[in-house]
Amino acid sequence: MKLQDFVVRQTQKALLDLVRSVEALPEGREDWVPAEGMRSALSMMQEVAVAPEFHIHLLRGGVLSPSFHTDLRAKAEGLRTIGDCIELAQVNTMQLCTAVMDFPEDRLDDEVVLPFGGGMTMSMADVVSQHYWNMTYHLGQVNAIQTALGDFVMH
Repeated sequence: MKLQDFVVRQTQKALLDLVRSVEALPEGREDWVPAEGMRSALSMMQEVAVAPEFHIHLLRGGVLSPSFHTDLRAKAEGLRTIGDCIELAQVNTMQLCTAVMDFPEDRLDDEVVLPFGGGMTMSMADVVSQHYWNMTYHLGQVNAIQTALGDFVMH
């Protein structure tokens, strides 16, 4: 099995798992945070909705201008409901999965410099799997919100 096949399957599953957990939150709690400095489910889903655009851009060899990340953040903040986030996350994740499958296996070791300063780099193998990892990370955060609200059911 190619890495891309595995990543696409895991990415699609991670999105389904995350959506199921977010949709299980009590109505009106989408923007609730358990403590100062923590993020709401809505905030996490805003990120999940637009993050694939960043990864697609990298996979297709796009240049990361200083405004690229800022523009994505503004787009994310414009999403006002969990439903809007889910809809965009589904579309963008499907497009990312296509870009992952199209990415040449012999270029997975290539490195790209990230636009966050400090000369931080990431391999293209990391780029193809980053959205999966990020959604799994946020699934844990959503589950923590659920337990803080007294919901101990695994959704």
